[in-house]
Amino acid sequence: MKRLTLLLAALAQPALADADGYHGYDHMMGWGYGGGLGMIFGPVLWLIVLGLIVAGVIWLVRRLETQSPAASSDNSALAELDMRLARGEIDAEDYAARKKLLTS
Repeated sequence: MKRLTLLLAALAQPALADADGYHGYDHMMGWGYGGGLGMIFGPVLWLIVLGLIVAGVIWLVRRLETQSPAASSDNSALAELDMRLARGEIDAEDYAARKKLLTS
């Protein structure tokens, strides 16, 4: 019981140190929202951080959309084949043979 009392007394010391009032420091150590610049710039800082997070997510989604390797390479190859046929660079037989190779 004596040990428990000593342990509780030791743990209670920080609370008792400030029991009689102000000892030259406040609880926020001067960094509180007590009407200083923190009240003005605190929300602005959080808005900037939130904006950077949203911009990063948008950038990542756009980057992942443009890098679909299988679908975009197949579509671009077929589109190029269609353009070569339209320009007259290849004939219909060559077009059919190449399209068959691309789609299989």
